[in-house]
Amino acid sequence: MIISPRPGHVTRNHRPIPASALRLIVSSLLTLSLFALNGCSLSLKPASGVEHYYLLTGGSSKLSSPSDFHPCVVRLLPIEAPNFLQTRDMVVRAAPDEMVFATFHQWAEPLDAGVRRALADDLRTSPAVREVLTDEPDPGNTKVYVISIHIFDCEGNRTNGQNSILFEARWEISQSNVALAHGIFRAEPASWRSGDYGDLAIQLSRAIENLARLLNKTICSQPAISHSVPISGYGKDRG
Repeated sequence: MIISPRPGHVTRNHRPIPASALRLIVSSLLTLSLFALNGCSLSLKPASGVEHYYLLTGGSSKLSSPSDFHPCVVRLLPIEAPNFLQTRDMVVRAAPDEMVFATFHQWAEPLDAGVRRALADDLRTSPAVREVLTDEPDPGNTKVYVISIHIFDCEGNRTNGQNSILFEARWEISQSNVALAHGIFRAEPASWRSGDYGDLAIQLSRAIENLARLLNKTICSQPAISHSVPISGYGKDRG
């Protein structure tokens, strides 16, 4: 028996949805759900999900000093750095007014803290330095050389068509609120292998070591009495 459709009733042919289309729909819904859970923010990750972290290193080479120089105490103040370097992303200058932040290649600690740690480790290798203070209380029986550092650049550089480094900082050595010496340190534009951010970290570490050599030499040039007379205080008001 043939059953005819009711008057006014329209029949439609329902075709099954292909399995590939179903998988695409499900995948899209899951992705949208993840975006919603993350506050609709996009965070691109490498396919492997691995980020690379790097450290500045110090203390690998020993600094020298005159044999008759009496070892002194040094205080290294917190490092000052511009806003664009206050990020965990390693920075490469692509043009004078263009910075590239390597999201998947990051410092393992804040850059200012890393520079301070590496510089302190370098200074500790000098026979002229008895102790490097960072956050420790000052000794009460000796004068202290206070070192302040303001970084201008600490990044990779591609503005010259090659991979080199940029490291520049203003430094000052003071004692009892009196500036003894100051200057601008500019590292030689050492090259680093393209795409090798570990090599970039190594070259920047060497620049910091050369800054430590300059500071050590400057301290060793000070009169012996400047670090052997007991005082009641130390340091400098940074304002």
